[in-house]
Amino acid sequence: MDDVKVEFPGGKRVDARIGGFCVRTDQPASQGGEGSAPAPFDLFLASMATCAGIYVVGFCQARGLSMDGIALTQRAVVD
Repeated sequence: MDDVKVEFPGGKRVDARIGGFCVRTDQPASQGGEGSAPAPFDLFLASMATCAGIYVVGFCQARGLSMDGIALTQRAVVD
């Protein structure tokens, strides 16, 4: 697994470099950012959802099941 290098390009932006990829984040304008990328917490939630999604893909592929019409929805409830 590659190291994650965190960079601060300015404003409320925070980027993560992983291998040859750059994952950009920003805060919404209402929180002092420019809204130019997903907020870090939103990206965290998306990472959990895509993690679940890859298990769905693997399950279906291992059994020769069609992925047509399959979707996952993640909903966060703030309490």
